[in-house]
Amino acid sequence: MTDSEINKVVSKILREHLKDFGFIRSTVHSEQDFDGASILRITAHCKEWNVPSSRLTDALHETRSNLLRKGEERFVLLGSQSPNEETLEEDVD
Repeated sequence: MTDSEINKVVSKILREHLKDFGFIRSTVHSEQDFDGASILRITAHCKEWNVPSSRLTDALHETRSNLLRKGEERFVLLGSQSPNEETLEEDVD
């Protein structure tokens, strides 16, 4: 699956799981891990920064299960980011 196809699946799941935290959008990037294996890095962009790990874990579980049913076997890393964190990252340069 392409990153764009994966994002369509993922955004629906994250919107449901993270609506209480102002879910805005998700981004998906294919990357390589330290062993050179292809992985998926998914970021949930939310208005609030304090998304509990239990909510992310539930969303990750549903995301991974859904992607496996569609034949996508890459390992998934899921994190969240608020608009304030995006600004901080840009300022680091």
